[in-house]
Amino acid sequence: MKKKRILIIAAIVCAVIATGAIVATVISSNSKDSGEKLEELRDSIKQFETSDPSTDTETEEPVQTDTDEPEDTETDTEEPEDTETDTEEDTEDTEETVESTEDTSRQLPATNDQLLDFDYLHTINPDIYAWIEINGTLVDYPVLQSKTDDNRYLTTAYDGSYYVGGAIFTQASYNSDTFNDPVTLIYGHTMWSGILFGQLQSIYTNPTTFAQCSDIKIYLPGEVRHYTVFAAVPYENIHIMYTYDFSVEYWFNNFIKGVQNVRALGANFNKDITPQYGDRVIVLSTCLNEDSSKRFLVLAVLQDDLADN
Repeated sequence: MKKKRILIIAAIVCAVIATGAIVATVISSNSKDSGEKLEELRDSIKQFETSDPSTDTETEEPVQTDTDEPEDTETDTEEPEDTETDTEEDTEDTEETVESTEDTSRQLPATNDQLLDFDYLHTINPDIYAWIEINGTLVDYPVLQSKTDDNRYLTTAYDGSYYVGGAIFTQASYNSDTFNDPVTLIYGHTMWSGILFGQLQSIYTNPTTFAQCSDIKIYLPGEVRHYTVFAAVPYENIHIMYTYDFSVEYWFNNFIKGVQNVRALGANFNKDITPQYGDRVIVLSTCLNEDSSKRFLVLAVLQDDLADN
């Protein structure tokens, strides 16, 4: 009887282990598939940007102008000057990304600030309403917002499939989809592979890379916005949007002052920048590597608002 019991128990244990292995394999496979799909999405978006139909039309016009309207030729000859200027700007951007070890092809959309095709993105998922990119990092992702479930994209990929890493998202209960709120809080998981917001802490706790990666780009329908990072800090695990009413000047200033007063290992600041009430701020929020009960925040302010200060 004892031998039979031992054999039965052993069989159950083996079954449990086998089931766990199968589940782990499925999860790993799903995670890999989601990552590969995201790479394909990035590629398709970049193809759209680099082959803008309007650009092709402009290249055909000079041929017609030369034959029918010679007087406009002088105007056409001035265009190369603009091209040279663009080339110089592109070169400057390229020089900045050379310092990074990341594949510079990831920076193609940001180099020219070309618009994204959100009509195409909406065919993949109508919850995609923005795109975030930080040159020199792996941050190059769609931003999503569910109108019915604030926590949907904790474990849901950008295409609606299950993914343990979820997606980059904001919460409709606290933020609009315009990025015009006083503070827009953007969530993303810290993945050990470095994807999603997995690189934020290693980059922004280093003063050198903090400065190199200080420009955050947010793509919206019809526009591209630039934000300048002014703080990166470990932070207590509270729901910031619930705790602070940023429509009130006192609470906005109180939050900014509290962040700037953080004294912790890894905290970094651009001391030349202090956002004022009325400026639009974004906060990237992820888990703190050393203590998952705390958060790591990267704060940036809209450059157009700084120009008005």
